[in-house]
Amino acid sequence: MEDTPAHPARIHWLIRLRWLALLGVSVGAGLAQTGLVPGVNVEVVAIAVVLGACTNLWLWWQSRRRDAEALHFGQALLDTGALSLILWAAGGADCPFISFYVFPVLLAALLAGRRALWPTGAASALGLAFQLVVAHVPALQVGHWDPRAPWDQILTVIAVLFTVAMAAYFAARLTDALRRQIRARQEADTMLRLAFDGLEAGLEVIERGRVVWQNPMAEALLGLRRGDGWRCPGSHGEPACPTAADLERSDGDRGPLRCQFTLAGPTGLEHIWELLAFPLPQPGRHMALYVDRTTEVLDQRRLVFTERLASLGRTVQGVAHELNTPLATIQTLGRDVLDVVQGLPLAADVQADLEESATMIVDEVQRCRRITHALLGRVETLDPHQHGAASVPFALERAVAVVFTHDRRRVIIEGDAHTPAYPLDLLVQIFVNLLQNSRDADPGGEVRVQVAVDAERVRVTLRDHGPGLSGPSLTHLFEPFFTTKPPGKGTGLGLYTSYTLARSLGAELVLENHPEGGVEARLDLPVPT
Repeated sequence: MEDTPAHPARIHWLIRLRWLALLGVSVGAGLAQTGLVPGVNVEVVAIAVVLGACTNLWLWWQSRRRDAEALHFGQALLDTGALSLILWAAGGADCPFISFYVFPVLLAALLAGRRALWPTGAASALGLAFQLVVAHVPALQVGHWDPRAPWDQILTVIAVLFTVAMAAYFAARLTDALRRQIRARQEADTMLRLAFDGLEAGLEVIERGRVVWQNPMAEALLGLRRGDGWRCPGSHGEPACPTAADLERSDGDRGPLRCQFTLAGPTGLEHIWELLAFPLPQPGRHMALYVDRTTEVLDQRRLVFTERLASLGRTVQGVAHELNTPLATIQTLGRDVLDVVQGLPLAADVQADLEESATMIVDEVQRCRRITHALLGRVETLDPHQHGAASVPFALERAVAVVFTHDRRRVIIEGDAHTPAYPLDLLVQIFVNLLQNSRDADPGGEVRVQVAVDAERVRVTLRDHGPGLSGPSLTHLFEPFFTTKPPGKGTGLGLYTSYTLARSLGAELVLENHPEGGVEARLDLPVPT
């Protein structure tokens, strides 16, 4: 039985029980005084009754102060002492009421638990031993048991019946107390289980390296693992994850063991989870708590990303401002070169090629100046309704001329030659970024472009014959600063910029691996109404 503090109702019940016992002893002393039990030493019994009354008053006074520890331990020893005096005065071991030594032990078991059970049992055993010694040492005897007939038999029967009745009464009280305790524990366990079942976190109890209990969230997240050896769900790819041996070595003084890992949640989507493992009070037992940290981690990443974008925006604006002057100079010189070329006596094909190159220089410088002006006004976007429009094939030819200046034949454009017009600058920028990625993925290889028009959209498909993209790369392609190129070869902003510009046009940009190898980029432009 567990040690439990005293309750005032139990103390008051004990006080009333002791008053009844003292009344019974007083009645017995009166019968002895009448001569029915002539051998009883009434004076010693009277001392025991007075001692019992005083201790009962002390018990009542202490109950008002609620000093439970002193009450249970002290009353059990005093009751044993008073009972020993009464039995000593009534003949000791010859008295049939010697079986009453069991009552202090039962009271201690019922009211005080282990703290008073063993001392009270030892005191009762000493009292019983004292009575046995007195029976063999006449000098220590102060009374003897010699009631008149037929009271000797009557009192013996009364002692047996009373002992049995009181033992049954105490057993019933003890059983009721145990039942109430078990019921309270069951209710507490039920409430705790309901709380754990409704907790938005996974819980596992590990005993000596094996999972012995899971809440529903842990079962949905990790599957049914009861009876299996415990391991961290991220241990297959996370070297920082603790093992079952780490749990056994941890004592909790330095806080719980922690790690983070990525795992598909109950909905099937990947979430970021944090494990907190700590020891329980029971030896060899540990608790593993799995908390979904996706929102916090993503919020932290968004904050870092926002700070990086803000820093990038300030840098881009500064660079754009500095580029305006040299761009204006290049544009002026380009026009001068164009004027000179047009006045030179050259062969027709040479003069046409030079004029085309000079015109492209002027046009591209103008496009660069429009981009820098847009960056100075609003980072990452261009006005889709400004600076003219052109068909998709025209924008593709312009982008091919920029990216594949000396080897335009590597790009094969097929499909519809007539498409609706779209903002030229935005299309050229999108195609330049896509063509640069295709060129870098397969240097010297062929890039095939297909243009298809229907009633709802214009689909432009660009395919290279490079090594393709890995699974993680496909997931993060359009994130800013993400790149698969070696350091110094890419900023991770090309596809992000193309995706942003495509969205400003109401278009959809998708990149995926082609079944026959390489990467296929697909741009679906809406047909203007």
